[in-house]
Amino acid sequence: MTDEAALAVAMRDIEACMRLIVSRRGSAYRAAWRVWGTAMRHATDSETIMWPLWLIWGALTDWVEQKPAEADQAESAMIRAAQEWLSLPESAEAQRAYFDRYLYDELGYERPQHAKPDAAADDGSG
Repeated sequence: MTDEAALAVAMRDIEACMRLIVSRRGSAYRAAWRVWGTAMRHATDSETIMWPLWLIWGALTDWVEQKPAEADQAESAMIRAAQEWLSLPESAEAQRAYFDRYLYDELGYERPQHAKPDAAADDGSG
């Protein structure tokens, strides 16, 4: 299977898990763990999609594991993240905006200097 075909299969699997999360049938955590695992296996082959999905779903599953008392909140966040992903228009710009918001605003990852909104103004030019 080519890398492109493998990534397409992985994305179908991820989105099937997300639909399961949204439907609230079964454990959101287990489906989220599968999203995380699938994205992790392909993260280095797809830095623009699988890598950020791996980080997002890793943080969401870690939330359940590290703070079991907040499992309901974490699962609500998983449902929202899955719903939002599944409703995105098929565009790289929409995906980038989703990843940016989830990684940096929702989950608190440190925004790389080059990704900061005011980075262009602070580049020393002008």
